[in-house]
Amino acid sequence: MNATTAQVKIYTDLFINRRAYTLQSMRPHAEGGRHYYYRPKERASGAPLLLTEQIIADHLEGRKTIGLYAINPLNQRCKWVAIDADYARAMDDLIKLQYQLTEDGVESALEMSKRGGPSGSSLQSLCLRENAGFTSTI
Repeated sequence: MNATTAQVKIYTDLFINRRAYTLQSMRPHAEGGRHYYYRPKERASGAPLLLTEQIIADHLEGRKTIGLYAINPLNQRCKWVAIDADYARAMDDLIKLQYQLTEDGVESALEMSKRGGPSGSSLQSLCLRENAGFTSTI
């Protein structure tokens, strides 16, 4: 799949609060076998690299896995939140949370994770805040 400019813009409008990001390692850690996330930096200066439309396109196309910061540093608000729960009573707790969010007018979605967890499954809840009043340009 090739990410279009329109798809990158939609993703940016929904999820990007700031241009700081983390990048998942290409190889798993030798001892633990898990991938880790790090802040990419310029080689010469060591300054953090900023999120670009190309990095977002690479993420949407599955070539890179990025981590985003939910909190907007200018106003300390979020337009989205993701909760990863992988414990025995995760489904019960996430359903309760989803109910409370719905009562507050916030829609959320529950999804089973592919990686599992201690309970045998991992659940993720994603909440998007429509018309949160945030804009982001990259």
